[in-house]
Amino acid sequence: MFSKALRRLGAFASLLYLSGCATYGDGLNQTLQQVETGQYEQASQTLDKALEPEGDDKLLYHLELGTIQHLAGNYEASNAELEKAHEHADTMNTDSAGDYLAAAMANPRHTTYRGNDVERVYINYYKALNYLMLAQGAQSASERSGHLESAQVEIRRLDNTLSSISFEEGNYEQVKEEEEKTFAKLMDLFSKFRGNWLDEDWLVFREDAYARYLAGVMYEKAGNFDDARIAYQKAAKTYESGYDEQYDLGGDMIQRAWFDTIRMMRRGGGWDGEWQRFAEDKLSGGWRERLRNQDPEAAQLVVIQHLGLVPQRREMNLHLTANPDQKALMLEPVLTGTEREKRDQRSWFFLLYGDKGVMDMLDGFQEGGLYGVAETVSRKTVTLGPAWDMAAELRIPQAIGSSGIRVTVPYYAPLRDRAGSSQLAVNGEVVNEFRRAESMYQLFLQNQLLNAGSDLNSAMARATLKNVLAFEGGNAAGGGLGGMLAKAAASGTSAAETRNWLTLPYGIRVSRVPLEPGEYQVGINTTFGSGGVTQSHRQVELEPGEVRVLTERTIQGAGGPGGPQEKGLKTATAPAD
Repeated sequence: MFSKALRRLGAFASLLYLSGCATYGDGLNQTLQQVETGQYEQASQTLDKALEPEGDDKLLYHLELGTIQHLAGNYEASNAELEKAHEHADTMNTDSAGDYLAAAMANPRHTTYRGNDVERVYINYYKALNYLMLAQGAQSASERSGHLESAQVEIRRLDNTLSSISFEEGNYEQVKEEEEKTFAKLMDLFSKFRGNWLDEDWLVFREDAYARYLAGVMYEKAGNFDDARIAYQKAAKTYESGYDEQYDLGGDMIQRAWFDTIRMMRRGGGWDGEWQRFAEDKLSGGWRERLRNQDPEAAQLVVIQHLGLVPQRREMNLHLTANPDQKALMLEPVLTGTEREKRDQRSWFFLLYGDKGVMDMLDGFQEGGLYGVAETVSRKTVTLGPAWDMAAELRIPQAIGSSGIRVTVPYYAPLRDRAGSSQLAVNGEVVNEFRRAESMYQLFLQNQLLNAGSDLNSAMARATLKNVLAFEGGNAAGGGLGGMLAKAAASGTSAAETRNWLTLPYGIRVSRVPLEPGEYQVGINTTFGSGGVTQSHRQVELEPGEVRVLTERTIQGAGGPGGPQEKGLKTATAPAD
């Protein structure tokens, strides 16, 4: 009878490992599919069913709905939602260390989503774009001026956000309650699992060069040429000092931003003896030739292309066991899903957590490259030594036992089938390539890499604490079998934080060209690695000296690109407003 119960318990525990919990992205799949196909009204309706405007996901509700309204061209409605998101993000950013610890101890998906620094920056980014689009569709000069001033307010708020970004996570030692003290000790103990291959200084999000560049565009459009010069110069310095390399942007925006900095020096005046020196120091021969031939007061067509959707964070199961003989804890991945998903999980575990013996790595690489290396790494072992006594005092070996417990962490899969080249055509003639200005995928991926160690530590501490309490409670209620059943149930509640703003693009590209006043047909052509092509066409009229901004959302396989449709513009895929 007892052995039969154990077999049932083992089968039950296996199902818990394989099933896991639905991720945040799973709950939004229908909404995201409708966004991809340009069904924005339907996307808003399905979002209302998937998320609540209040409660744990209220920040995400307003972020996602704000983006959907932006894509639909409902700029005022978008700003109303994003302003609510801004207020929520500000409030949550001031939470105490105790609040953060309480969230770490609970199932992270049953806590209030706080957002991250990148998301806070992009609230102001989208609000500024909304005001810019409203200004370009304004019916009077005063209305246009008001919207441009509001756009500049958002740029200043964005600047304040960038200036105040910090990465403090709170001090666990400040917490007084007994369970929280235990959790703090667990966090300290499990810190030994943290991978040591990452250069964390390199991964930190400190600035946003593209946001600075957009600020320059906004100021230039409003005629504030000195502010535009300052913003373009900040963008140029940020790109060249490491931002471009950190986020793998290809280097093109460094020259673009310096070119526009120097152009504003000429346009604003007062730099007669210096802009030539900047041009000589910062620009290549081709860009200097362009500077000589371009009228600094020429109209500017600026096209911002938002590509696809950011990848979703997925959930990976790990198995934590205790070995009293070696006074060690061992962690190994439990691979689930398709063969591709299993390979992604194995690679993530290898890069961040796995033991990496040199000979094993060499043999594995010779067999199958990086995936071959990852195949050889199946475990992370940490010998605790004297710290084992603290583990025993916390009842970790008893709670984990030889059967182990389930730990769940988030991971990102590689970005597949990303866009190839994008070209800007004017009146049927290709005039410019789009330049990679921002990689949201890299921003989110590197933020996840930066937090992977603390994610693992808190996941193990959370799972262990729950299992300690469940094991002792089960023993008291039903003996040894009761303790094992309670432990299995506790493992079944393991979940990772997989929430983030999913209607953001995975990448942003910029193209701009000087043009004479007049009417033009503007085309955007994008190829994809799988061979797909998307095309868009618009009619635009430029006034003398005007800076006209077009935005485009390009998603492969969606029947053509989607995006906000500016008043007075026509596209191949949507009617003009």
